[in-house]
Amino acid sequence: MRLSVILFTLISLISFTQAANITLEHTVLEGKWHKSGDLQISHKDVTSGSFEILIKYDLKPKGIMGRIISAFLKGEYVFNFPENMLYEEGYENLKQTGPIDLVHEDKVAILKYLDQVDIDGFVGAHKVEVRSKSTMSTKYPDGKWHIHLYYHPSIPSVGVFRSQIFYHGKAGEYNVVSIEK
Repeated sequence: MRLSVILFTLISLISFTQAANITLEHTVLEGKWHKSGDLQISHKDVTSGSFEILIKYDLKPKGIMGRIISAFLKGEYVFNFPENMLYEEGYENLKQTGPIDLVHEDKVAILKYLDQVDIDGFVGAHKVEVRSKSTMSTKYPDGKWHIHLYYHPSIPSVGVFRSQIFYHGKAGEYNVVSIEK
Protein backbone atom coordinates (compact mmCIF):
# COMPACT_ATOMS: atom_id res chain seq x y z
CA MET A 1 0.00 0.00 0.00
CA ARG A 2 2.76 2.40 0.94
CA LEU A 3 4.72 1.72 -2.27
CA SER A 4 1.68 2.56 -4.44
CA VAL A 5 1.25 5.91 -2.65
CA ILE A 6 4.94 6.71 -3.17
CA LEU A 7 4.75 5.74 -6.86
CA PHE A 8 1.59 7.79 -7.37
CA THR A 9 3.21 10.80 -5.71
CA LEU A 10 6.37 10.41 -7.79
CA ILE A 11 4.40 10.11 -11.06
CA SER A 12 2.31 13.15 -10.10
CA LEU A 13 5.44 15.17 -9.36
CA ILE A 14 7.05 14.19 -12.66
CA SER A 15 3.86 15.05 -14.56
CA PHE A 16 3.58 18.39 -12.77
CA THR A 17 7.22 19.24 -13.47
CA GLN A 18 6.83 18.44 -17.16
CA ALA A 19 3.60 20.44 -17.41
CA ALA A 20 5.09 23.38 -15.54
CA ASN A 21 7.93 23.74 -18.07
CA ILE A 22 5.68 24.10 -21.13
CA THR A 23 6.56 27.00 -23.43
CA LEU A 24 3.47 29.05 -24.21
CA GLU A 25 3.26 30.06 -27.86
CA HIS A 26 1.59 33.39 -28.63
CA THR A 27 0.64 35.06 -31.91
CA VAL A 28 1.47 38.76 -32.09
CA LEU A 29 -1.31 40.88 -33.55
CA GLU A 30 -0.53 43.44 -36.27
CA GLY A 31 0.89 46.72 -35.03
CA LYS A 32 1.94 50.11 -36.31
CA TRP A 33 5.36 48.91 -37.62
CA HIS A 34 4.96 45.12 -37.73
CA LYS A 35 2.68 42.77 -39.70
CA SER A 36 2.62 39.91 -37.21
CA GLY A 37 5.00 37.84 -35.17
CA ASP A 38 5.56 35.22 -32.55
CA LEU A 39 6.07 35.51 -28.82
CA GLN A 40 7.04 32.74 -26.40
CA ILE A 41 6.65 32.69 -22.64
CA SER A 42 8.53 30.05 -20.68
CA HIS A 43 10.23 29.59 -17.35
CA LYS A 44 13.12 27.81 -15.75
CA ASP A 45 12.75 25.51 -12.78
CA VAL A 46 11.85 26.95 -9.43
CA THR A 47 14.84 27.53 -7.16
CA SER A 48 15.24 29.49 -3.94
CA GLY A 49 11.59 30.57 -3.82
CA SER A 50 11.58 32.13 -7.30
CA PHE A 51 11.63 31.21 -10.98
CA GLU A 52 12.85 32.92 -14.13
CA ILE A 53 10.22 33.85 -16.66
CA LEU A 54 11.42 34.47 -20.22
CA ILE A 55 9.45 36.43 -22.82
CA LYS A 56 10.94 36.23 -26.34
CA TYR A 57 9.47 37.93 -29.37
CA ASP A 58 10.19 38.07 -33.11
CA LEU A 59 8.10 40.46 -35.22
CA LYS A 60 7.84 40.82 -39.01
CA PRO A 61 8.53 44.44 -40.06
CA LYS A 62 5.88 46.48 -41.90
CA GLY A 63 6.64 49.43 -44.16
CA ILE A 64 9.76 51.57 -44.33
CA MET A 65 9.72 52.42 -40.62
CA GLY A 66 9.39 48.73 -39.74
CA ARG A 67 12.50 47.93 -41.75
CA ILE A 68 14.39 50.85 -40.18
CA ILE A 69 13.63 49.65 -36.66
CA SER A 70 13.80 45.92 -37.48
CA ALA A 71 16.64 45.41 -34.95
CA PHE A 72 14.15 46.35 -32.20
CA LEU A 73 11.46 43.96 -33.44
CA LYS A 74 13.24 40.97 -31.93
CA GLY A 75 14.28 40.55 -28.32
CA GLU A 76 13.56 39.14 -24.91
CA TYR A 77 12.78 40.02 -21.32
CA VAL A 78 13.84 37.95 -18.30
CA PHE A 79 12.28 38.39 -14.84
CA ASN A 80 12.63 36.58 -11.51
CA PHE A 81 9.09 35.99 -10.27
CA PRO A 82 8.21 34.75 -6.78
CA GLU A 83 7.49 31.00 -6.79
CA ASN A 84 3.85 31.45 -5.80
CA MET A 85 3.19 33.35 -9.07
CA LEU A 86 3.00 29.93 -10.77
CA TYR A 87 -0.40 29.60 -9.08
CA GLU A 88 -3.49 31.76 -8.68
CA GLU A 89 -2.63 32.12 -4.99
CA GLY A 90 0.37 34.29 -5.98
CA TYR A 91 -1.86 36.72 -7.86
CA GLU A 92 -4.31 36.88 -4.96
CA ASN A 93 -1.39 37.58 -2.58
CA LEU A 94 -0.04 40.33 -4.88
CA LYS A 95 -3.51 41.88 -4.94
CA GLN A 96 -3.54 41.97 -1.11
CA THR A 97 0.08 42.93 -0.36
CA GLY A 98 0.77 45.42 -3.15
CA PRO A 99 3.62 45.90 -5.65
CA ILE A 100 6.94 44.07 -5.37
CA ASP A 101 10.34 44.49 -7.04
CA LEU A 102 11.52 41.89 -9.54
CA VAL A 103 15.30 41.74 -9.79
CA HIS A 104 17.27 40.02 -12.55
CA GLU A 105 21.01 40.63 -12.68
CA ASP A 106 21.36 44.43 -12.71
CA LYS A 107 17.80 45.17 -13.86
CA VAL A 108 14.83 45.95 -11.64
CA ALA A 109 11.13 46.05 -12.50
CA ILE A 110 8.00 46.55 -10.41
CA LEU A 111 5.28 43.88 -10.42
CA LYS A 112 1.87 45.36 -9.62
CA TYR A 113 -1.62 43.85 -9.53
CA LEU A 114 -4.04 45.85 -11.71
CA ASP A 115 -7.41 44.12 -11.92
CA GLN A 116 -9.45 40.96 -12.32
CA VAL A 117 -10.98 40.96 -15.81
CA ASP A 118 -13.06 38.93 -18.27
CA ILE A 119 -11.15 38.91 -21.59
CA ASP A 120 -10.56 36.59 -24.56
CA GLY A 121 -13.14 34.15 -23.19
CA PHE A 122 -11.44 33.86 -19.77
CA VAL A 123 -13.56 34.82 -16.76
CA GLY A 124 -11.81 36.20 -13.68
CA ALA A 125 -8.36 36.53 -15.29
CA HIS A 126 -5.72 38.39 -13.29
CA LYS A 127 -4.12 41.41 -14.98
CA VAL A 128 -0.71 42.47 -13.68
CA GLU A 129 1.83 45.04 -14.77
CA VAL A 130 5.60 44.71 -14.96
CA ARG A 131 7.18 48.17 -15.25
CA SER A 132 10.85 48.86 -15.85
CA LYS A 133 12.31 50.54 -12.80
CA SER A 134 15.85 50.47 -14.22
CA THR A 135 14.89 52.77 -17.12
CA MET A 136 13.15 55.42 -15.00
CA SER A 137 14.68 58.88 -15.38
CA THR A 138 13.58 62.51 -15.45
CA LYS A 139 12.84 62.09 -19.17
CA TYR A 140 11.00 58.78 -18.56
CA PRO A 141 9.55 59.01 -15.02
CA ASP A 142 7.45 55.85 -15.60
CA GLY A 143 10.27 53.96 -17.35
CA LYS A 144 10.85 53.29 -21.05
CA TRP A 145 8.54 50.24 -21.12
CA HIS A 146 5.91 48.28 -19.25
CA ILE A 147 4.11 45.00 -19.84
CA HIS A 148 0.60 43.82 -18.97
CA LEU A 149 0.29 40.07 -18.42
CA TYR A 150 -3.04 38.25 -18.18
CA TYR A 151 -3.01 35.11 -16.03
CA HIS A 152 -5.64 32.38 -15.76
CA PRO A 153 -5.21 29.13 -13.78
CA SER A 154 -6.59 27.03 -16.65
CA ILE A 155 -3.52 27.84 -18.79
CA PRO A 156 -0.51 25.51 -18.25
CA SER A 157 3.01 26.62 -17.28
CA VAL A 158 3.05 30.25 -16.13
CA GLY A 159 -0.64 30.71 -17.03
CA VAL A 160 -0.23 33.80 -19.24
CA PHE A 161 -2.64 33.78 -22.19
CA ARG A 162 -2.24 37.41 -23.29
CA SER A 163 0.52 40.00 -23.10
CA GLN A 164 0.72 43.66 -24.00
CA ILE A 165 4.12 45.35 -24.28
CA PHE A 166 4.20 49.16 -24.25
CA TYR A 167 7.28 51.14 -25.30
CA HIS A 168 7.73 54.81 -24.45
CA GLY A 169 10.68 56.10 -26.43
CA LYS A 170 12.05 58.75 -28.76
CA ALA A 171 9.96 57.44 -31.66
CA GLY A 172 6.78 57.73 -29.59
CA GLU A 173 4.49 55.11 -28.14
CA TYR A 174 4.60 51.60 -29.56
CA ASN A 175 2.51 48.62 -28.45
CA VAL A 176 2.80 44.88 -29.06
CA VAL A 177 -0.16 42.61 -28.22
CA SER A 178 0.06 38.82 -28.16
CA ILE A 179 -2.52 36.11 -27.52
CA GLU A 180 -2.04 32.39 -26.92
CA LYS A 181 -2.22 30.30 -30.10
